[in-house]
Formats: sequence, structure tokens, C-alpha cells
Amino acid sequence: MVGRLLGWTMIALALMCLGADAMAMLERGEFVLMGLGELWAAMDNDSFIAVGNAVSAYSMPEIWNPGVMTVLRLPGVVLFGLLGMLFLVIFRKRERRDRIFGP
Repeated sequence: MVGRLLGWTMIALALMCLGADAMAMLERGEFVLMGLGELWAAMDNDSFIAVGNAVSAYSMPEIWNPGVMTVLRLPGVVLFGLLGMLFLVIFRKRERRDRIFGP
């Protein structure tokens, strides 16, 4: 149950990212899928910079760049959509096979 809820939440996030991409398309005049880092920076650039500085300062800088930045360059639609579909497939309802002989 929790896995399916998480899957549908990921699908909803993918649709929200698609809406943000559509709005950016209207502004720019071209269709480009925005990465997660670009979406995060558009919503709150200060927190994006603060998290990057904190991860680089208090751990190995390689964790942030190229580690986390590689994930943040992925389009949100693709990442959340694939994760959502994966969760929905893994946690799908399965038919019960309690009966051995007939219906």
C-alpha cells in the first residue's frame, strides 16, 4: 500500500515537472526538459546554493560534484516518471492463489 502511494506520488511529481517544462517552453519558445537542479534553483536558489556549500564543506566535495550534480542534471519528468512506474510495478496488487483445486 505504501509503495503504491509512493509510486503515485512520484507520478504526480513527474506531471508537475512536465507542467514546469511546459511553462518554460512558453517563456523560451523552445521545448527543453529542465533538470532537477534547474527546477530547484528556480524555486529557491538560496537553498540550492546553501545545500551545495554544506555538502562540499562538511563531506568530500566529490559527493556534490560530480555525484549529486549528475542526478540533478537529469530531467525531473524522466527521473520521477521512471521511479513512479518502478514503484507501481514492484508494489502492484497481485491476485491471491489460495485455492489449489479449482475456483
